Amino acid sequence: MAFCDFDETYLAHSATERERACREALEDYLAEAGERHGLLFGWVTGSPLPSVLRKARVHGLRTLPHFVACSLGTELLLSDGGELRPDPDWQRLLPNVDSLGRSAGAVIQELSDIGVGLEPQPGRAPDSLVKSYYCRSRDPGTDARNLAAVREAAARGALGVNVSRCNPAAGDPADCYDVDLLPRTCGKRQIVQYVCRKYGIDPADAFAFGDSGNDLEMLATVGHGVLVGNCTEEARSRHPRVSNRCHSDAVLTTLRTGLRAIRGQQQPW
Repeated sequence: MAFCDFDETYLAHSATERERACREALEDYLAEAGERHGLLFGWVTGSPLPSVLRKARVHGLRTLPHFVACSLGTELLLSDGGELRPDPDWQRLLPNVDSLGRSAGAVIQELSDIGVGLEPQPGRAPDSLVKSYYCRSRDPGTDARNLAAVREAAARGALGVNVSRCNPAAGDPADCYDVDLLPRTCGKRQIVQYVCRKYGIDPADAFAFGDSGNDLEMLATVGHGVLVGNCTEEARSRHPRVSNRCHSDAVLTTLRTGLRAIRGQQQPW
């Protein structure tokens, strides 16, 4: 099983001809490996599903993966005959949207009262279980204090929180941090654990790929977690395994080599 971040990991937003060719080679490989050897592959992304599907159309992606976990794992859809359908078992684990909205609002107000202002990010639907904000970067000392306050306020509000440096390559402002408030039961790590349990896969045998700080928990949850070579400096400083290749080329090369090693050279990967 392999879990892959979408923006700037699987998909290069400003792809060169070579990068497009590498992505198509990865698509071909995943189709063959899935059919012949049962490899399950999915996208795990912070983006909402409409954004993911729009980018897939714009960039000419030819196939959908076996599963897509969107909005930081608050949405999980499984491929069924070429259609993506919500996983009902995962849906039953999710909290009420209104309850989450009230909790997030209380956290934002608490932070505002102590001078930590968060700016709402565009693109999230009102019924999303992720509430996304930008926190402006000031200086290292101020940033550390503000982000610590964000994490502490989220904990008091019984919410999960994802904090990572924004990645301009994915369309974010350069001088900000991403701050996502979400249910404690959701997130990229929780999705990996749930999907592995669902299919009876030991996470130690799974692969994961990412490019930024919000991928690090996912990479640490599996036995083979790899940052692509175009990863952010923040992510590079916090995770030991970084590919010398970028985007889908890193994913393809790692899967080919890793699966061959796991199978002891017995299968023609």
